Amino acid sequence: MKWWIKFGCFLTGWNQKILQECKEASFQHLRKYTSALIIMILLWGFTGYCFADGYIGTSPFGSCISALIFIVVVVQIERQIILMHGGKKTLATFRILLALIMSVVSSSILDQKIFNKDIEREKINQTTQMVDSLLPIRSNLITDKLIKTQRDIDSISRQNAILNEQIAMRPMIKTTTYEYDFIKEDSTSRKRRELTGAKEFLTENPRIQQVANNDTLLNRLREQLNKCSDEKINLEDKLREEINENYGFLTELKIMIKIIKNDTVAMIFYIIIFAFLLGLELLIVISKLIETECDYELIVRHQLNTQIDLLKTLKPSHD
Repeated sequence: MKWWIKFGCFLTGWNQKILQECKEASFQHLRKYTSALIIMILLWGFTGYCFADGYIGTSPFGSCISALIFIVVVVQIERQIILMHGGKKTLATFRILLALIMSVVSSSILDQKIFNKDIEREKINQTTQMVDSLLPIRSNLITDKLIKTQRDIDSISRQNAILNEQIAMRPMIKTTTYEYDFIKEDSTSRKRRELTGAKEFLTENPRIQQVANNDTLLNRLREQLNKCSDEKINLEDKLREEINENYGFLTELKIMIKIIKNDTVAMIFYIIIFAFLLGLELLIVISKLIETECDYELIVRHQLNTQIDLLKTLKPSHD
């Protein structure tokens, strides 16, 4: 059996042994189903890769895994139609509804790639509008912070100026320490303290340490002031970056819908793409519904009916 036939049996779920007993009509059915499945594999593999790469932010390997998952899901869905026996209308109706949903999903993802340039242009317009509305608010917050920081710097600087004047007048301070002895009185058990001596020495003015602490605080405040100034200068670019980072699948989908609503050519093109994808989704189910059963399907049905009849004969009778 040729590799193409084996590959087709693998995709569709057909039994190779039963197929060997069939004529050319069954092989033609298998080729048609295989071709349709390959189209669906290519379509949904590309869709899965684009979705993971563009909106989940996975690596190329992760995007390939996503594409593989999409392919497996689609193949299993199509097998439900290819391998169905009886109850065609119910399953076919469900598959048609599912095809509509899948066409909307696939067209939404693919059209966002097709309309990418238009979406990017609209994103730039929206970003500019959002920046214009947010920039004054953010700028005012930073300005208030700058004013408060500068006020603190000025206050500490004035305090240091006063302290430095005091230090210049008295860089050293005379300090006196006193020595006491405790003398016990004979008549009572109480003790009294008696001054026995005093020592004088010079120490550094404690305001010098206070000035040093204030200088450390001033350095931190000046760094904070410079940081706020840089933030205000780069505020517009930072806002644009923040807004662009928050654009996701749904945001771009809304932009695409807006483009389609406002542009007749875009709407016509979207309808064409949607109809094409819907046709591909319905390719197998329509083929299954309108064509007569091939000998492979007749053999499978015959085996099923034979097994049912056999089970009925084996069923015990009740008096």
